[in-house]
Amino acid sequence: MVQTLRSHLRSVYIYGPKSFLTLILIGFGFVALPLIFALIYSAFHVERLADKSQVTVYTAVQATQNTRMLLEQLTGMERSARQYHVLKDPAFLHSYEEKHQAFQKTLGILMSSLHDDTIRSQLRTLASRENTQFLAINAKPATSEETEAAIAEFLPLVELAQTILTDTNKVIDHEVEEMHQTSERTLKTLLWLSFAMIPTAIIFSALFTILLNRPIKQIDHAIRILGDGEFKSPISVTGPHDLEYLGQRLNWLRGRLLDVENQKNRFIRHVSHELKTPLTALREGVELLADEVVGELHDEQREVVQILQHNGVRLQTLIEDLLNFNTAASQSSLSTVSPVRLDDVIQRVIKDHKLTIVAKNIQMNSELSPCVVEGDDEKLRVIVDNLLSNAIKYSPPGGKISIALRENQSQVVLDVFDSGPGIRADEGSKIFETFYQGLPPAEGHIKGSGLGLSIAREHVLAHRGLIKPLFDSLGAHLQVILPQKQAIHVSPA
Repeated sequence: MVQTLRSHLRSVYIYGPKSFLTLILIGFGFVALPLIFALIYSAFHVERLADKSQVTVYTAVQATQNTRMLLEQLTGMERSARQYHVLKDPAFLHSYEEKHQAFQKTLGILMSSLHDDTIRSQLRTLASRENTQFLAINAKPATSEETEAAIAEFLPLVELAQTILTDTNKVIDHEVEEMHQTSERTLKTLLWLSFAMIPTAIIFSALFTILLNRPIKQIDHAIRILGDGEFKSPISVTGPHDLEYLGQRLNWLRGRLLDVENQKNRFIRHVSHELKTPLTALREGVELLADEVVGELHDEQREVVQILQHNGVRLQTLIEDLLNFNTAASQSSLSTVSPVRLDDVIQRVIKDHKLTIVAKNIQMNSELSPCVVEGDDEKLRVIVDNLLSNAIKYSPPGGKISIALRENQSQVVLDVFDSGPGIRADEGSKIFETFYQGLPPAEGHIKGSGLGLSIAREHVLAHRGLIKPLFDSLGAHLQVILPQKQAIHVSPA
């Protein structure tokens, strides 16, 4: 079923509309199509039912009226015939003849309007017997016994007409009942049709929602991966031609960004390499001066040499940060994966920073649950080291730093709190950008390179994890979420 739906979707994309607007209009048309069909079907059947009802009612009224008229005409003919028999006046015979003609005409109308075989047979019998009676009355004198016997036949004729009226009413009642049943069947059919249109419209709506939503999701996914700095995977958008063209332009943009990223990485590698050579010479020269190899130094000269030593070390740290960031950014996967006790890694990093923590009189609190993460031990150490270094840098003397490690289902959550100035809400997405520096650290501390959190983010992404700032405390709160036991792609060594 799913495969069939996918094949239909592909065929719609290949042979379908050329623009997104056309696809929307076709979607509205298909969704409205069941409703239009239901309306046309309902109108057709209601019109047929109305026509049939009109014909039935008209036929019933005419049949009832004409049957009653037969009884009245028979009564009139009997009265005229008896008056003719008693009074022997030809005028009454003429009146009887006129009523006979009207009676036969009414019988003809009834014969053409009623289609029941029994009633038509009775009408033919009535017409034959009445005509025989009429001929008998006309053929004999008014006072003859034959005429009197013919006049006596009016009573059975009236009884037969009354029987025809009763049977006609039964036929009309039967037709009315059939019309009622037909109306009920039509109503049920329309109701079932209405209920059937609902899932049909839902299916069409779901189908075109997929058709419309799929390219939009692909474009959104492409924009997200570009925003996350993932430029290696090609971008492909399937759908109407205008959206496919937009996908091609996004893929072109991905290529351009990839070129810029590669140029940036090459520039950082070259500059870092070129800077390390003269820096090594400068540091060696400063060390010779500090060791007084070239002669004894007085106090002012020793102070200058110490400044040179400090800034040389700082410059080397900045260069190493650049190299580390370039390495982290170029490796989206891990070189080695093994089970790592993350709580032990955190304890080692805290021990490495113990002198700085003591020097700033920082209160260090840690709540570390034993947690095992599948990953690269060195990269995990760098993540923790950069987060702790950032917290120490921005915490004032006498401040407080808290580190918490816990398991959450199949994930490991690391929280680092400090008592520094915190992170503003408007810079929450900027702190992980390359070379971005927030508020200056307390006590005039020299600014960092702006690469520590960027490197931490790259390593977290390499572990298929997530790093984000939270704004639930006075100071900064950074949270790292890592998968605990999931398959991680390992890049070839």
